[in-house]
Amino acid sequence: MKIFSTILEAISHHATETPDKVVFTWVDKKCYEQNKMTFQQLEDASNAVAARLLKLGCQKGDRVMVAYPFGLEFLAGMFGAMKIGVIPCSIYPPNPNQLKTEMPKFRGFAEDAGAKYALSTNMFATGMATASIIYKTGVTWIGTDKLPIKKCDANKPKDYELYNGEPNDICFIQYTSGSTGKPKGVMITHHNLAENCREIGASINLTPTSLTASWVPQYHDMGLVGGFMATLYAGDQLVMSSPLDFLTKPLLWAELIEKYRATHTCAPNFAYALLLKRLKQANRKYDWSCVKYAMFGAEPTQQSVVEEVATTLAVKPENIYNLYGLAESVVWLTGGPAVPDTEDLVCCGKVDSPTLKIRIVQDGKEAEEGHVGTIWVQSPRVAAGYFGQPVLTRSTFSNALPNYEGTWLDTGDLGKVVDGQLYVTGRVKDVIIINGKNYYPTDVELSVDATFGHIVRPGRTTAFQYREDSIGITAESRKDFDKSANKDLALQIANHVSQAHGLFVSEVVVLKPGVTPKTTSGKLKRNEVRQATVAGDWKTSSVVLRLQPVENDSNKNPTKQSCSGETDEEEPESSEHVYPSECNAAILPNEFQSMVSTIIGAHFDPHKSWAENGLTSLKSAELTNRVEEEFHVVLPVNFEQLYGTPMELHVFLAASEGKIFPRQNKYDQPDSDWNSSRSRLSKLQLGVIQSLGSALILLLVLTSVVPSYFLASWVLDQCASAEDGECQIFWVLMPLAFPLFLLSFSLVVVLFKLGVLGKYLPRQFGLLSWDYIRWWFVDRLVEVWESIVGKFLLETKFIWIIYWLLGADLAWSAKIESYIREFDLVKVGSNAAIAHPLKCRKFSRSTEEASPKMTFYPIVVGKNCKVSGMIGPGAQIGDGSKVEKLSAVEEGAIVPNGAVARGSPAYNAGPFEQHLQSNFLADSLLSVFKMVWAISEAYHFFALSSLVHFTLNRILPSWRYGGVLHWFLLFPLTSFLALLTSIALKWLLIAAWALIPFFGQSKLWHFILFLHGLDADMTSTLSHPYTVFFPSKVDFVKIRCSFVPSSTLDLGTKADSKIEIINSSIGYNSNLHAGVKIMKSMIPPRSNVSDSVCDWNHSDKSRTVSSLTLLLPEVEQQLLNMILFFSIVPSYEIGLAATKSSSLTIVVLGLALAVAVQLFVWILLTKAVEQILLILPHYAQQGFFGIYINHVRQFRAGNWLWMVLYGTPMFASCARFMGAEVSGDLWYFGNSLYEYSKLHFKGSVIVDSSHVSGHYIDRNGLAIDDTYVSGLLHPGCYASAGAEVFGPENGPWKVFLRSDSNKDPVDVELGSNAISQ
Repeated sequence: MKIFSTILEAISHHATETPDKVVFTWVDKKCYEQNKMTFQQLEDASNAVAARLLKLGCQKGDRVMVAYPFGLEFLAGMFGAMKIGVIPCSIYPPNPNQLKTEMPKFRGFAEDAGAKYALSTNMFATGMATASIIYKTGVTWIGTDKLPIKKCDANKPKDYELYNGEPNDICFIQYTSGSTGKPKGVMITHHNLAENCREIGASINLTPTSLTASWVPQYHDMGLVGGFMATLYAGDQLVMSSPLDFLTKPLLWAELIEKYRATHTCAPNFAYALLLKRLKQANRKYDWSCVKYAMFGAEPTQQSVVEEVATTLAVKPENIYNLYGLAESVVWLTGGPAVPDTEDLVCCGKVDSPTLKIRIVQDGKEAEEGHVGTIWVQSPRVAAGYFGQPVLTRSTFSNALPNYEGTWLDTGDLGKVVDGQLYVTGRVKDVIIINGKNYYPTDVELSVDATFGHIVRPGRTTAFQYREDSIGITAESRKDFDKSANKDLALQIANHVSQAHGLFVSEVVVLKPGVTPKTTSGKLKRNEVRQATVAGDWKTSSVVLRLQPVENDSNKNPTKQSCSGETDEEEPESSEHVYPSECNAAILPNEFQSMVSTIIGAHFDPHKSWAENGLTSLKSAELTNRVEEEFHVVLPVNFEQLYGTPMELHVFLAASEGKIFPRQNKYDQPDSDWNSSRSRLSKLQLGVIQSLGSALILLLVLTSVVPSYFLASWVLDQCASAEDGECQIFWVLMPLAFPLFLLSFSLVVVLFKLGVLGKYLPRQFGLLSWDYIRWWFVDRLVEVWESIVGKFLLETKFIWIIYWLLGADLAWSAKIESYIREFDLVKVGSNAAIAHPLKCRKFSRSTEEASPKMTFYPIVVGKNCKVSGMIGPGAQIGDGSKVEKLSAVEEGAIVPNGAVARGSPAYNAGPFEQHLQSNFLADSLLSVFKMVWAISEAYHFFALSSLVHFTLNRILPSWRYGGVLHWFLLFPLTSFLALLTSIALKWLLIAAWALIPFFGQSKLWHFILFLHGLDADMTSTLSHPYTVFFPSKVDFVKIRCSFVPSSTLDLGTKADSKIEIINSSIGYNSNLHAGVKIMKSMIPPRSNVSDSVCDWNHSDKSRTVSSLTLLLPEVEQQLLNMILFFSIVPSYEIGLAATKSSSLTIVVLGLALAVAVQLFVWILLTKAVEQILLILPHYAQQGFFGIYINHVRQFRAGNWLWMVLYGTPMFASCARFMGAEVSGDLWYFGNSLYEYSKLHFKGSVIVDSSHVSGHYIDRNGLAIDDTYVSGLLHPGCYASAGAEVFGPENGPWKVFLRSDSNKDPVDVELGSNAISQ
């Protein structure tokens, strides 16, 4: 093997000699190659990074952070910095899902290194740039994978002077820790690294024909130096996979070696053990006979695992090596065949070589052979010290040993020497290693001291490895410790450590002052503490409190963990207890165990990952629902990453369970015999009355048009008789016809409500009663008014006036941003903002004794409240409180002043500090301005429509249905002109509703919003973008290769509030907060996303869009538009005949008939479009689906007569006609139904403002399946393809997805536990 003085010299040599040799290959979890890199490509990419850093002003000796996601991209950043003498600092990249804890840790690294820049991929750097601003890291993130590449050419001048490194110059800094403690950066010189790589290559015979297979993280010294650097030095090949893929699928490692016939591999003991376990479970065999060196390292090696590797994987025993090294020696110190001694300790290699001396030291002197002591090392491979920490460097790296020259490194490890071979007996510096990830006990101890320092003695807390997958903790109480007031201290410590560090705590012991054993120098004797705790050897008189351990027997149910004091107390006979109890930190209570077992199976293992327990994305949504219902906690969408096992989730819930709001006693009901035969109607009677009522509502709407009709007729008559100049004056009045209609219809609603219902009262009645008929009449008319008129009045004082006339008790300063029903029962305080509909009624399901019923209670919203979620009837929201989006305050709940209501059912999530402030004058002026602007829009639209009107009159042919075509084209063409104005104004889409029926799912919306500033690629699917993106704020959205349906985006107005959605799917009706970054993730429907989410396990899908793919749906949409045109002909003929009559009554009745006929025609058309969708092959369904959805939405929105049928037996008949199975009573009260032929309503069903469909769609494609519903769906529920909703009452805000019960089990491996250095 050729000897090089620096790693840069080695890279340059190989790039010259073998430029096209593939040195690195990256594979995915299916063992498919995703990326490759040759020596020349590495040389070119690192040159580009070097040039970029020079342009930024970086100089030799400066430090830059190197923090890339798993992949090959980090190599260019690492060596690009080295090439100009800039020192790369290798760290694990911050987890985007845990920025609150990760960014302060990153800031600690950066401040310690004095780094101004951080290198990463463009995508990761973009997300971290925003996080760095928020968390004030002072670091600028630089993306390096998109830099322009300049091919190396010796004949061309370089952008910089080539630097190959000096032996004593710092090559890079390897950080070894840093959470609450001060980070330790090990300074690796070029000589250290070159010596280490040379020794590795010589010891394990690395040659250019060798091939190493690995998954060890690039930030672990074993992965970085032992994998990447050693490969570059020797010129061989390295095939890598992500450590997350290995943990998800351990068999990937075996496949990797067998597929590529790897000669070398290395991993910690736990990885071999995990692989062997999976091989047994899967009954699989792999041939590793090609492996010449199967190496163990990074943690103590078990001889039983070594023996099993030899027998199971067909590796020769002499080819299995055990290694010893540490970051302070770059990585490698010694290694040799894994031979055990008499105590089953595995040999780690020779202690003497020309470049290495290892000695065992006791009390500052060399120990005799066979005696255990501290391992000291002398070698040119030992690092230069800790960056910026001279005192720690001297005490660790500059130790003197009698009878020897030079300085020695005190490793802090315990070991012994037998026959010139090293045996390590203790853990590396007390490091806790769980699933291959290092946790430093000092970090845990300092965290406990900082949190509980007022109760425990700082410096006397001890953390240690308790079991393979858990830790133990002891703490000393203060002298004034009050046991009765702090009886749950042990539980609190366990919960804190679980949340702050992600560790499962098996046992906590609170000791009396002075009990913890220490050395004479004051150091904690962690090994003694561990032995006493695990063995239970603490004296009773020394223990104040104890959180007792759990039996680690997976074949038995977990035993109850108890908190005990100095005296033993008998355990209650019953294992049942109220959750959370004082003693539930490390067991699964019956409630939690029952909930999880019903979702993922009764035999789940609480210590295994969710993926290993078989938690699919669909089951994940169900678990989120159940946790919210039973524990009053809203889980984040990425809870599987944050709480990797059921045990970790339980510990989180034990500490976080929300307190539900108290509920007041029910109101005294008035005497109402709603179920008596006197007041009860038959279904036939109800149907007949509601049919007549539907016709009456239709007539009321048309009657409201009469004033506008007379105004328009008068204007036309005046223009006909006026001279040319005078006609223009009369035309100015024409746009007032629309505001006049708004006013007249609003007055009709007010008068009708007062005449039919009078005043809403707290009461209860059945759905087969006259009371229900009266309520239904008013409610249907109000919903039609909302769809036609109300949307123009929201957020203005005009809607306040209308609601005040209807009986609502609203403070003048209240902001009404959403609709209100049951007006007399609503009271809203001053400065409150209502951003979610308020409904004071609730449905109750039918029973054998009684029909379904409705209950009405008042809703009170206090001053300065922000209501963005659902409020149940009878609830009271205290002053200065907030109801969050996608939350539901229960019926009769009392929310105290200044509280945040979160979840469904809502619980107290803490204080709401952002009280709303209001300026009466400013709000009034703004409201007036909105109405003036709306009127100006009407004039603007009228002017454009007149222009189009006169143009069409000139160019359209004269034929019988020319009038239909005229009006059919008038609105979309006028709206298109209005959109051009909107682009110029960048304010709002003027009359966008007119374009929706024609271009609802068209890519035209991409183009229109692009002109407004939306940053979205054509590969993304934006479902109904006109309802999601406001043109005035689309600059604050970035979308790439994603699926975005109807959702809520809280778009801000600042650069740091930009929402980014990259390679992801957003669930229907989800809420994304300003500034979140969604990357490589699947967000379930109706999720509230307040923190950035990134799933590094989620595979990137390369999506391309052909011209045909874009054009075909547009052609299909226009063909459907042609059909829509001809569908208007029957109603047009009826309306044409009616308008020829001189009788106003005949005109109104004729138009009413025309509307009814149009409804029937569009029902037929909708059924036909649905049947076409269902008979198409799957690949064709994908393109046609958007057209179907758009048609159904517009059928529902444009045919307001359809809304009138809600809550009637007629709607159930229409649903049957459309193809739905309705086996009992169906009471439907709005929102959305899709794929009627796939819907099955069993028994008596009430659907209240919920979404039920036979489809589910995300960026992975479209699924269509049968959906079954029974019982009651409260508002906000979502049931999609394959869902089975059989509960008596469901919701509100609950998501029901496909049932997995009939599916074959999926072979899922360990979850994505991250591995750090």
